[in-house]
Amino acid sequence: MTAQEEERLRRRERRTKKILENGESRIDRILTDGEQKRLAPMMEGGEGFKLFQSEELDLASVQKQLNCEKVPSETFTRDERIGFVSKNKLFLFFALGALMRIIMFFTVPFNVILPWLIFLLFAFFESFNLMGQWSSLRSLFTNEWMTQSAIKTIVGLGTGILQFLRDTTTFVATFIITHAVVEQKICGHSGQPPPPAPYQTEDRCQDRSCYPITGNLLIGRKDRLKSSSTCGSRSRERFCIVSHLEEQTKCFYCDSRTEWRPQREPYRLSHRIENVVSEVFEDKNRNWWQSENGVQNVTIQLDLEAEFHFTHLIMTFKSFRPAAMIIERSADFGKTWEVYRYFAYDCDSTFPGIPEGPPKKHTDVICTSQYSDVAPSTGGEIVYKVISPHIATENPYADEIANLLKITNLRFNFTKLHTLGDDLLDYRPEIDEKYYYAIYEIVVRGSCSCYGHASRCIPIDPSSPNAVMDRADIVHGRCECMHNTEGLNCEKCRAFFNDLPWRPAIGDDKNECRQCNCNRHALRCHFDRAVYESSGFVSGGVCDDCMHNTQGKNCEQCKPFFYRDPRRSIDDPHVCLPCDCDKAGAQNKGICEGEEDAERGLVAGKCYCKTNVDGQRCDRCKNGYWNLTETNADGCIACTCHLLGTYNNEGCDKYTGACTCKRLVTGENCDRCLDEHYGMSEEADGCKACDCDIGGSFDNKCDVTTGQCKCREGFSGRRCDSADSSFYCAEITHYLYEAENANLTHAEAKVRKWPTNTRDQTWTGPGFTQVTEGSTLVFYPKVEVSQKYNVIVRYDATRDPVGWENVEVSIVRPEDSSGICAGAPPSDDFLITRFYPGSRYVEIQPAICLEAGVDYEIRLVFKEKRTNAHPHERATASLQIDSIILAPPTEELHIFQGSERAQQHLAEYNRYQCRHLALSLAPKEQINEVKSSTVCQRYICPVAAALLNKTSDCNCDATGSVSGICDVRGGQCECKPNVFGRRCDQCAVGTYGFGPSGCSKCDCDAVGSLGNECDKQSGQCVCREKGIYGRQCNQCQPGFWGFPECRVCQCNDHANICDQQTGACIGCRDLTTGHLCDRCQDGYYGDPRLGVGLPCKPCPCPGGPASGYQHAATCYLRNIGNNTQDIVCNCNAGYQGERCAECATNHWGSSTEVGGSCEKCDCNGNIDMSVPGSCDAATGECLKCLHYTEGAQCENCVSGFYGDARLRSCQRCVCNELGTNSTAGSCDRLTGQCPCYQNVTGMQCDQCLENHFNLASGAGCAACACDPNGVVPSHDGSPTLQCNLFDGKCSCKQGRGGRQCNECEDFYWGDPTTADGCHRCQCDPTGSASLQCHRNNGTCECRPGSGGALCNECARGFTGQWPHCKPCGECFHQWDNIIVALNAQVEKLIDTANNIEDTGVASAYDEDFEKMEKQLTDTKKKLADANISKEHIDQMDREVGILKQAVANARTRLDGIESKVSNSSQAVDFAQEDLKLLQEDAEKLSNKTLELQLKANQIKEADVMGAYNITKESASKSLDAQRRTDAAIGKLAMAEKDATQAGELLEKNRDDFEKQFSENEAALIETSRQLNLLEGSLPKLNAEVCGASSAPCDALCGGPGSCGFCGGQSCMEGAVSKAGQARSFAMEADTRLNEKQQEAESVLGIVREVLLTTSAAKKEAEGALETARSAALKANSTRNDLENIIDEMNEFLKSARSTPDQIRSLAEEVLTKKISLTPEQITDLTKKIRESLAKINNIGDILDETRGNRTLASELEVRAREASARAEAIKNTTDTVREALKIAEEAQLSASGAISEAEEITKAAKADLEEARNETKTTEARAREANSTLAGLESMMGDVKVQYLQISESAKNALLTVDNALHAASVAEQRNKQLNADIERANELLLKRTQGNEAPQKRAEKLRERAAKLLYHAQHYSEDINSLSKDASDVRLDDYQQVLDDLNARLERVTRDIHEKTDFHATCG
Repeated sequence: MTAQEEERLRRRERRTKKILENGESRIDRILTDGEQKRLAPMMEGGEGFKLFQSEELDLASVQKQLNCEKVPSETFTRDERIGFVSKNKLFLFFALGALMRIIMFFTVPFNVILPWLIFLLFAFFESFNLMGQWSSLRSLFTNEWMTQSAIKTIVGLGTGILQFLRDTTTFVATFIITHAVVEQKICGHSGQPPPPAPYQTEDRCQDRSCYPITGNLLIGRKDRLKSSSTCGSRSRERFCIVSHLEEQTKCFYCDSRTEWRPQREPYRLSHRIENVVSEVFEDKNRNWWQSENGVQNVTIQLDLEAEFHFTHLIMTFKSFRPAAMIIERSADFGKTWEVYRYFAYDCDSTFPGIPEGPPKKHTDVICTSQYSDVAPSTGGEIVYKVISPHIATENPYADEIANLLKITNLRFNFTKLHTLGDDLLDYRPEIDEKYYYAIYEIVVRGSCSCYGHASRCIPIDPSSPNAVMDRADIVHGRCECMHNTEGLNCEKCRAFFNDLPWRPAIGDDKNECRQCNCNRHALRCHFDRAVYESSGFVSGGVCDDCMHNTQGKNCEQCKPFFYRDPRRSIDDPHVCLPCDCDKAGAQNKGICEGEEDAERGLVAGKCYCKTNVDGQRCDRCKNGYWNLTETNADGCIACTCHLLGTYNNEGCDKYTGACTCKRLVTGENCDRCLDEHYGMSEEADGCKACDCDIGGSFDNKCDVTTGQCKCREGFSGRRCDSADSSFYCAEITHYLYEAENANLTHAEAKVRKWPTNTRDQTWTGPGFTQVTEGSTLVFYPKVEVSQKYNVIVRYDATRDPVGWENVEVSIVRPEDSSGICAGAPPSDDFLITRFYPGSRYVEIQPAICLEAGVDYEIRLVFKEKRTNAHPHERATASLQIDSIILAPPTEELHIFQGSERAQQHLAEYNRYQCRHLALSLAPKEQINEVKSSTVCQRYICPVAAALLNKTSDCNCDATGSVSGICDVRGGQCECKPNVFGRRCDQCAVGTYGFGPSGCSKCDCDAVGSLGNECDKQSGQCVCREKGIYGRQCNQCQPGFWGFPECRVCQCNDHANICDQQTGACIGCRDLTTGHLCDRCQDGYYGDPRLGVGLPCKPCPCPGGPASGYQHAATCYLRNIGNNTQDIVCNCNAGYQGERCAECATNHWGSSTEVGGSCEKCDCNGNIDMSVPGSCDAATGECLKCLHYTEGAQCENCVSGFYGDARLRSCQRCVCNELGTNSTAGSCDRLTGQCPCYQNVTGMQCDQCLENHFNLASGAGCAACACDPNGVVPSHDGSPTLQCNLFDGKCSCKQGRGGRQCNECEDFYWGDPTTADGCHRCQCDPTGSASLQCHRNNGTCECRPGSGGALCNECARGFTGQWPHCKPCGECFHQWDNIIVALNAQVEKLIDTANNIEDTGVASAYDEDFEKMEKQLTDTKKKLADANISKEHIDQMDREVGILKQAVANARTRLDGIESKVSNSSQAVDFAQEDLKLLQEDAEKLSNKTLELQLKANQIKEADVMGAYNITKESASKSLDAQRRTDAAIGKLAMAEKDATQAGELLEKNRDDFEKQFSENEAALIETSRQLNLLEGSLPKLNAEVCGASSAPCDALCGGPGSCGFCGGQSCMEGAVSKAGQARSFAMEADTRLNEKQQEAESVLGIVREVLLTTSAAKKEAEGALETARSAALKANSTRNDLENIIDEMNEFLKSARSTPDQIRSLAEEVLTKKISLTPEQITDLTKKIRESLAKINNIGDILDETRGNRTLASELEVRAREASARAEAIKNTTDTVREALKIAEEAQLSASGAISEAEEITKAAKADLEEARNETKTTEARAREANSTLAGLESMMGDVKVQYLQISESAKNALLTVDNALHAASVAEQRNKQLNADIERANELLLKRTQGNEAPQKRAEKLRERAAKLLYHAQHYSEDINSLSKDASDVRLDDYQQVLDDLNARLERVTRDIHEKTDFHATCG
């Protein structure tokens, strides 16, 4: 059992359980109470089983059990049944099976299933023409209407079906039979379910529209029927019945004065109108209504008590049906009437002007004759359906449908009787006794009209005693309304449900009336259309009579003088509270804000006060106003008091108007601040105190508005409490004089290094002065303000237990003093004090008077430290003095004098010991930790003002300070590293070199120096003895190394000095080099070691180092035997041979000429350097280009390839064959653009231009030419002019067709642009070859034999009744040819005659012309008759002559036989030809199948679009072939049929014909069998090979044979597509990987060669630069030049970083410098030196004197150092130039190689960035290296010292040096020229490399993108290939998969190698 079946069973169990739990059974839910009661005996007694077991259903017993009414007879018409059955035979099997499964597995109500089951049984029997016991059913089923007898037969015949159902359960069996009776109109139900229970009604209307069941509206409404004529209404009348055969009596009586009763006369003679309502089935034919005899115009009218929906009408007549009648309706209770339909035997004469025929719309009023025939004479029916089932109803809920169904009155107007005609001749009264209207029954089907808002109806007045509630067959008139509606017809909304407009319920939209939202404040509301529209059709309900003081549409607002309580909900009865506003102070008599809204700033209950009134209730005056009165429009009057100056800012008393000032405000109107106050405001005191700074301001008065005080010089701020910018407030220690700077006697200054922790710093300046007994310190102070000062001495006695008891202080004044201090007592100038132990300062009393600007002298004389001390103690007595300070006594400061405020400040100043903290040098951190910090900091500026009367300039030292801004309090500037002092103007202890970067640390060596103090200018440390040397005393003397042991240098007598650290020799001579000068320089050979003595000589490779054509950097001696040595050259890259005199393989140039060289062949990496002859050795032209390149430098791609040959990215052009113009050549060699046909675009010519199509044409794309007015618009509204790329079909909008959308749509014709528009084609499907007619004239393309404009008649040359047309035969064709020829001649004669008549010549031949025209007329008639039939041709034969009569008769019969034989033969011949074609096609198909692999390869190489077009054409051909095959089969069938008919006429030729026919039949059978086999195998084969199961040709994937293609991009399941794709991917990946690997290897080779070349160039440049350096050291020796160069080098060293431009500029400047002396001058100078040296005799004395004079040695050392620095600067500058040029070139070469590799994977932006970053980093690294080289100049200063010592020791060495200098000068000049040439060449190379880098970057970017795409596709297609099927036996996909995996691995490996190489060259290149 499946999961669906299990779920279905579970649902059924749950539903059954629910039913049982609710205590209901299925029959309770479906049958009404009355039905259940009537069916109970049957169910209990098993009557249901008896009904099943009986052969026939006893309808009477069922009716008796159910008390049924009469059976209505209308269900389906005969035409409807026959039409359905004839078209749906196959459907019947499926329908019957589906119904049986529904019955078995689903709990579906059987009242729904059974009607369909019975109908399908009828259809089944009718469709298959069953005989026997079903014949009676067929006869009944084909009657005009299915009536009671039909239903009875149906039920009887359904016993077999019901027998199957009976076996399920007893309940199901009883249920089926009872509902078969009930629902099949035995009891008059319409198939609708019975009225549901109330809760079911609620459910039915819950979420959708609902409607009451339909029924007969006449039941229960007999009293509402009336007729204009009734027989026997006044007296007894006689009437007769025509064709009454049941009894002999023909005439009867009618007496309708009493109601009808069946028992006896006269009641049973009554024929009132109420008899048409049948309530009991037995009474249906026993009573009727009858009109008076002979009355033509009779009306029957039904007046309903309410509005109903009327669906259809059935009238059963006892008499003839009316010859004419009208059905009318009224929807306004008879006020107006409208006609439903006219009925007439003759509509044209009876109702002229009324259209006849079937209606096209439901609202059409037409006349029909269908129900007005004279037959039958009795039992005839009239059926009218308001909604015709034959008209499609788009919207069943439309207004027009609803209006048609709506009625309140229904009227039938009978206007004409049917007679037999005797009333026209005989006017006797008894004639009229036969003619009257008589009706058995009228059924008016309908339901109460509830507009979808009710599922059942109830009586109009349920409380009426006449109301019948328990009859289920009565259709009551009052709807039991749901959806909150009310009224008889639910035509309005219930009271208080008017928030939405009333609308009928439609489908799933119940359109329920919504309750008004009145927030429980109203009981009534109404709907307002304007309100509904203004709300956006959301709400239209307006509440009426709002209560609880509310108002508004929803009672959502409070009434005026009420406000909404925000704490209550809107529906609270007490939500609106009365306003609480004072009427005297509020506006609008106390109205308040009615709602709360924070966004709009509304506050509920807020009172709106008058202009001068304030308060929540508006009950008090605003501040500044008083006297609140109701009569005052503003509420209050203004006060005269200043508002801000009065108490509480009230202005005045609110009641009296009196002013009350604030505490700090004065004035009559409280409008002024007190003295020394300002800024009147709303504050409680009114004004603020000036609080001017006691020092920075002149007084405590300020501006009354701004509060600005009057500031002293240099002070600013409102209170004058801060200093101006770049100024500061001096501290009390401003006049500070360091003891170290004093004039010292018997005292020594001690320098101390500043501690790292500022808490440990107990001194100022560099240190202390050490004093002893008898020491004197003299200071020279000068003050700026004349006043008394205390002398404060700072000292360090924290660890001294004694202190100093006797210290004399004396002041020396100038003799001419005349200032304020002129009268000072002399005793004040001689003071004695003592220094207390444990203290840091002493303040000497009394104060001394000093005048401003006067130079004074203060002497401190230290007497005995301790009185009566021991002499030894006195000898060791000492103390450290830091400084003295001149500070006025605190009480002498004017800021603390004069006023109580000043005394308060003085007390605070003393309380926090601010003076003591400043004098004791307490750390700021310690001060900040105590509360006194803030107080003392605040007094710094006031004290400064009292001390100096101004602020002081920061005056920070520009060199030592960071900026010119200092600390405002104290003036301390921000110093640079190792700089100290208030102005930052001194180096700290242990540092030197005061400069822009601050000071540098001495860093004296602890072993070699005496301490860490050094010279403040030079930084020279004080070295110990034993030959220690250097600024830091950490080096050995020249000629020694290995500090501090200092060992002798070992240089094989070729150098005098060596490296201090390693011992490596410096300045090796005699062409030697090496750590110990133990080998020859590069380019020379020999063995210079001591003991060997083989001097170094130039390498002859071939010309030597200075020859200009040396091609080896080094050489060596090789023993060749016999004590013979040979020179072996180590050739440079690009050279070969014993002496490197030849160019290497694939190099070119002249290696033996001066300046000549061998260059590597520039083939852009596109030759194999290992293959000889790849380029021309003389010209460098490339000869064996690789990688698809060509040209002198392999710089171009070969024809058919494109790309950048210099990057080895040439790749094969990929051009679409369909779009490429091959005659125009191959693709562009750079871009790969293929030459395209016209209107074709794309690099591969694989796309059509916009608005073009048909690339597959092979000649360019054609324009779409879509009609802009006929295509659909795009998203932006513009027409879609792009057509289908394959067939050119434009996107047509509705109503347009054709390829260009300029024609009518398919199956239409006409011109869509005209008013007439398009018309539907009316081609007959039988005779038309296609349903598409001619788009201009509508004519159809006919099949053979059919003709006419619509192909619905026999064509010319065919005869018979269409569509059974037969060829006329050979005779007709002969005659037809003759007649056609005659017709042509006649037409020609007519034209000639017309021309003659036009020329005027015909007047003489009028008679002849008339005769000719007559003959022409006869001929035309014959011609016209010739096309009608064979009989007309025979008639023409008889007119030839009587003699041919007999022959014509015989020939007529013979012609018929020959015609059939000819047609049959012709059909057989045609079939044979078709068979041959089919055999040929089959053979072609077989051949094409064998060639499938070849076709697949062709398709793979071709374009996908072209393949698709070929597929499409092949599909078309396949369809044509299929049609031909079908036609052939049809012809064979026709031929067989004709042959059978002709067999009787061909007895003589029977044998031949049968033989021929047998052969043909056998051939056809064999052909069919072969075709079936082929067709059966083709789909499977096509699916496996081409990818689609359609055969023979799939529209998308093609197929074998004539399809022309197989597979494609959309057919990846096919083996051909899989194999092609895999092979293409594998080949492409393999090619790309090989190319990329070769390129990577080539790039690596180039990089290696570049590195070798760079190394050689580096060595050559180093040699040249070494020579230039030696010449510069010895030639430029003047002091001025040395000083200039030193200055330049200092500037160079100070610069943070040198740019390449600066390096280049400096190099050019160095190169422009020339040796100042000419060779002649140098010779003269040499002679003078020799003479001077010859005169020197006391060299030893000079040396002794030199060694002994330390000062002179230092000076000489400085000079030597300067000379060395300049020499090293020149070397460094040249090195910098060389390194910069070399680095730039190397970086450029490395970057070029790196770019070509890295950009294959990485992005171009990142590569460019990395390249620039690497170059910058490399240049910066080289610059830093140059700087570090300059910093190491000190290590090379020993060279100069050694030279100085050598000159002193030996004059011979000096002379030799001069000779060498002369030689070096000449060599330097030559090397200088060569250096200039090298630099120019380097610049050119640099420029060339830089310019050529742009295009390679672009090409590299393209290469990178393609590599990335290749990687992506390789991975993507690898995944796709894994999922492909491997069913095709001839394709080995596994092999391709393995290849792809290998290629992917290779690709990833190469990619990883490229990344590694890129990173390597980016960081190391």
